Amino acid sequence: MPSLRRARSKPPIPARSEVAAAEVLAWLSDCIEGGLCFTSKGILIFENAQFGELNEAASDAGTEDPGHTIQGRESSLRTRLFADATAWEAQPLGAHKWQTYRLTDRQGHPLIYECRFNIVPYHGATGVLLVLQDVTDRMLLAQEASQVARFQSVLARIGTLAVSDAPAQELMNAAVRHTARALEVDLCKILIARDDDDHLFVVAGIGIEEDLIGKLTIEGGTHSQAGFAIRERVPVVVRDLREETRFTPSKLLTEHGGIAGMCVPMLVEDRVYGVMTAHSKEVRDFTEKEQEFLCTVANTIATVLERRRRADTQRDFYHRLFMSAQDGIMLTDTDGRILEWNPALERMTGWTRDEALGQRPAILKSGKHGPEFYGRLWQAIRSGQPFVDRFVNRRKDGSEVLVWESVNPVKDRDGTTQYYMAILTDLSEREQMLEALRHAEQVKLVGQLAGGILHEVRNPLIGLGSLATHLAAQEELPQAARDRCRLIAREAARIDDLLESHLGQLRPRPFDLQPCDLPSLIDDTLILLRPNLTKQRVHVTKTLATDLPIVEASRAHLQQVCLNITMNAIDAMAGGGDLTVDLRPETRRTPGVLMTFSDSGKGIPPDDLQRIFEPFFTNGKAKGVGLGLTITHDIIERHGGQLMIHSPAGRGAIVEVWLPVKREG
Repeated sequence: MPSLRRARSKPPIPARSEVAAAEVLAWLSDCIEGGLCFTSKGILIFENAQFGELNEAASDAGTEDPGHTIQGRESSLRTRLFADATAWEAQPLGAHKWQTYRLTDRQGHPLIYECRFNIVPYHGATGVLLVLQDVTDRMLLAQEASQVARFQSVLARIGTLAVSDAPAQELMNAAVRHTARALEVDLCKILIARDDDDHLFVVAGIGIEEDLIGKLTIEGGTHSQAGFAIRERVPVVVRDLREETRFTPSKLLTEHGGIAGMCVPMLVEDRVYGVMTAHSKEVRDFTEKEQEFLCTVANTIATVLERRRRADTQRDFYHRLFMSAQDGIMLTDTDGRILEWNPALERMTGWTRDEALGQRPAILKSGKHGPEFYGRLWQAIRSGQPFVDRFVNRRKDGSEVLVWESVNPVKDRDGTTQYYMAILTDLSEREQMLEALRHAEQVKLVGQLAGGILHEVRNPLIGLGSLATHLAAQEELPQAARDRCRLIAREAARIDDLLESHLGQLRPRPFDLQPCDLPSLIDDTLILLRPNLTKQRVHVTKTLATDLPIVEASRAHLQQVCLNITMNAIDAMAGGGDLTVDLRPETRRTPGVLMTFSDSGKGIPPDDLQRIFEPFFTNGKAKGVGLGLTITHDIIERHGGQLMIHSPAGRGAIVEVWLPVKREG
């Protein structure tokens, strides 16, 4: 380009002023940061040293605009600047613009220049004043700040999803999507290691076919970038996979055009959970900050997934405890709506889980507790305190069940009550055990009392017998008197033998168990009581199963049991009625036989049923001392059997005697 010095003449006065102005401009330009250049009509009028230095720093091959070429080769920065200035010179006076040039220096490092083009007056025409500045540091700093902001935004979004209990798949999908955008890459995916081999599951990805996610597995091992990262436990960065010698690109990357990329291990407490990758489709150098960002995202996702896995495992453990607990467990919200109902509570109440969910615990109300009782309950749990008491609940079928119930508030970490949990322990069996203990104690007291009475009766009886024997030996007495004394002595001896026999029965000893045919035992009982049955007009019906087994029992004691039960049935049907005796096999704890005696009498009131086995309880009978059923119950229990008495409304009484085929122990 022609210079100013060669193109103009030197008129005396104008030349001196123009030269002076040029010198001032030259000194001024040296004081301004950046390069100055002035052109007019395609002619370079002026440029300062900084302008030349900035042009020299840029590589001819470093411009990023392939449209600027000269004779088939890429144009230099100076050529581009003059071309852009010439094009801008057509603009009106005062017009200006900024233009950015992204270049590389001669070492391949990035350069970013900004140039301001200004239309200024020149000799009655216009020219273009160029102000060229190197803004590389400022732009890279701004880019780095923008990148850091993007990274922080991604981590914030992932953190928000993590604490919101979003599904794991949603969390991973968001992570790859936001990470790819922040790193400005084409491909991003998460691979989870399989437990049984080196293969990796593609569980989330962006830039790959959607139908491959969740289905595709790729090889791990040290021959792949992902496997290499897992083995070394460090990030693996590749500038160009086509030139990589440590491993070969996976088929998935090759098919999707991946060239440069990073692969970082997902570490959780020294355990590799999987890998996270980011790849571009062109050669690229990834910075340390980009590597650190990808590592942070990968480890965050791995930590969240691992914590959720552990939480799921813990939840599963607690759920199995909840389902297998022998006590009933109920969970409600703070309004009392049932949220959970375990199998033990189903068995205890008859209400299934599906029936109970959404209901209120009032479905168990029996009416045995007043409003003040439930008022105390709500006052306690709403104040954050547990409430523990005995409850009489009603089952679904209307029957009652006694439970020990503990109602506790379930609080959040900040102390806010989230739920109420009730644990119900069925006291029915415990009450039965206590009742059995009380009954055993009563029987023991009866035995002690009877033993004392028999002992006290026996002592004077022995004296009477001895005196009668002595008198019978006196010859001076009339023969008739002596015969009566002998009779008195014999009866005293007989009564003494009987008392000795009863005292022997009061001493605990095992029964002599022998094979016993229960049908013949029933026949003998009915024959013995035939006069009573006929007199009271009681009709007997027997139902005997054909496959009845022989049981091991004390026949004499079972005979007493059958006599006691049948006599009670006869007494209950003073005006006549029907007695049904049913024998059939039934397995409970072990194989056994169930004898059922059903009468059509007046039945037994519910309150009396609770005391039916108590000693001396007579149920209003005119005769008897109330020990028959007490002794009967004791005999059956000593055989290892069970005695149950029911009295359905309007159907008389039903006595069930279950005996095992063979006594346990």
